[in-house]
Parts: sequence; C-alpha cells; structure tokens
Amino acid sequence: MSNRGYSRKFIAANKEADSFHVGVHLGRICIERDIPIQDVAEYLKVARQSVYYWFLGTKLPHPTNRKEICELIDRLEAKPKF
Repeated sequence: MSNRGYSRKFIAANKEADSFHVGVHLGRICIERDIPIQDVAEYLKVARQSVYYWFLGTKLPHPTNRKEICELIDRLEAKPKF
C-alpha cells in the first residue's frame, strides 16, 4: 500500500485519535483506500489543512461540513473509490 504520502507518523496519529469523530473515521477510510487528502479537500471544497486536522482529530469539522462528510463516508463505504 502506497498511502498516497501518508507518513507512518500520520497514520499512527490517526489510529490513536478518537474514531468517534467523523473526520477521524473519514481519515481511516482514506488512508486504507489510498485516497489523497487533496482529493477529499477538493470534493468538500475546503482547505487541505482542514482535512489534515480532521483526520488527526485535532479539530472538528464545521457543522455545515459534517453532513457532507457523513455522506462521503457512506459513499466510500458502499464503493471503494470516489
């Protein structure tokens, strides 16, 4: 698995983060499926840095983004790619 530039440190931090957070859950799916953060950021129309924070659980998505993130998670769980 190439992990699209996800470092071992980043992957470990995501694994240690609370999976209850929707951003962390999305991060685990994206890491597992080699989906680049840039693609997620473009799809959700947010900054890449925001996605990094969500994946690590250090910041929570704005409530207006949570619905879209949940829909993306559902979509990714149903299909392996965007």
